Amino acid sequence: MKFEKTLHVALDELRMQMLGTQVLFGFQLQGAFQERFASASEEVRFLSCLGLCCIVATLALLIAAPSQHRLVERGLPTHRIFRAAGWFANLALLPFGIALACDFFVVIEPYGGSGMAAAASVAAAVLALSLWYGVGIGLRRFVPVSEREGKPLPDNMQIDLHERIDQMLTEARVVLPGAQALLGFQFAVTMTSTFSELSKIDRTVHFVSLCAIALAIMLLLTPATVHRLSFAGRDALRFHTIGSLLVTAALAPILIGIATDFYVATVAIFHDRMLAAVGAAVVGIALAALWYAVPLWLRRTQMSTRKPTDAQLS
Repeated sequence: MKFEKTLHVALDELRMQMLGTQVLFGFQLQGAFQERFASASEEVRFLSCLGLCCIVATLALLIAAPSQHRLVERGLPTHRIFRAAGWFANLALLPFGIALACDFFVVIEPYGGSGMAAAASVAAAVLALSLWYGVGIGLRRFVPVSEREGKPLPDNMQIDLHERIDQMLTEARVVLPGAQALLGFQFAVTMTSTFSELSKIDRTVHFVSLCAIALAIMLLLTPATVHRLSFAGRDALRFHTIGSLLVTAALAPILIGIATDFYVATVAIFHDRMLAAVGAAVVGIALAALWYAVPLWLRRTQMSTRKPTDAQLS
């Protein structure tokens, strides 16, 4: 595989992180202008400012690599910019994780108190950084050096594997914007007076949905970090398998997040919990069928139809 394609994947991984970052940046800028922010505690104000600083730092790091590629390398694919892109991407995850934790504290503290908000923010930071750093570093010991340095394969197999990895990352980029848009709504709505009028049960359901979508975004960003930390940005069949599992797993918390937030929105509109629960159940079942049941059924059907053909060929 040509080195240009390897660098293209590295820059695409920066793009994935930017998609996850921009929603928190929007919340940080809008949160201070929401009607309930005027009565926020000093802790909320401080952490909101800290989160804003962390998001600005994240954006600065993510844009640094493309800037160097244009200005230093004049757009040419070099090993230096490949290493720099990976370094900036890995470093940018730290302030992004801190900003995510700060935002959890900001939205939970008015309803659950400082203790619950602190616990939730620490849990979010630990989970995010464990997925983004721990998984990638932990898997490195199981990856042969040959795979991290670019294991030589026949040309046709190299192209096929690269395309499969690129398509897997593209699928993560397809899912990520929807998840991050929903997370932005979930963060922003907690600062409105309408949300504060909901019952404690309904607010709890919303926070469950928020946590589910945040987990989905963490999972969708993890393949990029595993690619850099475990495989040094090189193509490997093992990475394709791991990345595919992570992207597939991320659909489950998205399903939960959409269904539970559908419940909250329906309660706010019709003030009918039974109607909202039935609607959320229908949405959850429909998504589970479309995203898991139907694909698995089609996969099983295709496997069963292939066996006679393979037998005939043999």
